[in-house]
Amino acid sequence: MKRSKLLKLAMIAVLIVAGLTPAVVSGDGSDPWVAGIQVANLDTQPATVTIDFYDTSGALVHTYYDTTPIAAGGAETYYVPTILPDSVVTTFRGSAVVSSERNIAAIVNENAGSGAGYDQPPGILRGRYTGIRAAATATALYMPVAVKGFYSFNSQLVVQNAGATAAITFEFFNQAGASIATYVASSVAANASAIVELDTLVPTTGSIPSGFNGSVKVTSSSNLAGMVNNMTSSVLQTYNAFTASDGGTTLYAPALFHNFYGYISSIQVQNVGSVSTNVTVTYSDGIVVTKTAGPNSSAMFVQNAEGHASGWSGSAKVTSSAADVVAVVAQNTGIKASNYNAATGGTTQVVAPAISKAFYGYDTALTVMNIGTVATNISVSYSDGLSASATNVQPGASVPFFNWLEGHASNWSGSATITSSAAPIMGTVNQENRAKSDGDWQYSYNCLAP
Repeated sequence: MKRSKLLKLAMIAVLIVAGLTPAVVSGDGSDPWVAGIQVANLDTQPATVTIDFYDTSGALVHTYYDTTPIAAGGAETYYVPTILPDSVVTTFRGSAVVSSERNIAAIVNENAGSGAGYDQPPGILRGRYTGIRAAATATALYMPVAVKGFYSFNSQLVVQNAGATAAITFEFFNQAGASIATYVASSVAANASAIVELDTLVPTTGSIPSGFNGSVKVTSSSNLAGMVNNMTSSVLQTYNAFTASDGGTTLYAPALFHNFYGYISSIQVQNVGSVSTNVTVTYSDGIVVTKTAGPNSSAMFVQNAEGHASGWSGSAKVTSSAADVVAVVAQNTGIKASNYNAATGGTTQVVAPAISKAFYGYDTALTVMNIGTVATNISVSYSDGLSASATNVQPGASVPFFNWLEGHASNWSGSATITSSAAPIMGTVNQENRAKSDGDWQYSYNCLAP
């Protein structure tokens, strides 16, 4: 099935696709997994794209060179099963590096299912994460949500070595602030991936109990890129690992729910500092909740347990008293699920590069949050010429734009530019096949600075 083609902003032309694993796996007797890499040209000149595929040992198994340049401002989707050679396509599991002479961005869609096109039940899983620019790799990564047998969820942690051969250490923290286990992947080669499955992991020291819901700090002498899959047999939630530079003492979450069209949400906040901190979440409906997180540990805020009205949809500001924090938002109906990353700031203009109405069944909902200190007017300009607006949006409030209700043509796929008159904004997009109820037909992404 064809996917929409646009994605998250990158600042340089080399992108690490850390979690392209499993890209295609057909020999394990379970539903096959496939991946598509979507690449956008953010430059004013055509871009040629090269994708190098590495197996989990770091061996280069294939180089794909697209002989047709991507037009300025355009995008292309590379469906992995069609660009890998027959000799590796049915068993490949690994990572990739996407490169170009132009400024590009990339996103990966992970899909699992049975039958033709991988679109048939059981086990329909959908996840999305972004390519990591080479300059954004680091020797320490943070994963706010890692689980083992937690309400049937288990985590798959995937870290790609973006430098020379080195050991990679995974340290696990519970929400009481204790370091409970360590796992060391030794001698991970350049470009290779260390893959940690929490349901089968035997730590080097300590143990991870069933029911674990905590956080992870990943360290190495080499630069790393990483992502996390949190999954049951029926839903998949995927997010990018953070670096310390992604953190801050103030974060924003534009789209939160309590039984909103069946969706509930939670925020899991990880302390990336060296001292304990009080984390306060102030919601747009006036509810305020504070919890404490020790160094490297996380605190979980579950919206259906905080007194929000049933059917509530809103936003939140997350503040930390003594240390920088990072956070992941989970959205779940029990059938469809996704993650997005809370952000430290915004601008007066952002871009939503993938907006759709009934595009291969997928609709989008754009949510924009005023993260400033004064009221603002928000205008949305779509690539098909339509527009939408909201006036007098108060500080800390968010406004949704349901794109399937705005007059776009059926099967339309395009983009949107969102402008604020007086305050910085940020936004998220939920992309969902609303007609499907037999699996996890939902993705999310953060809007981008232009």
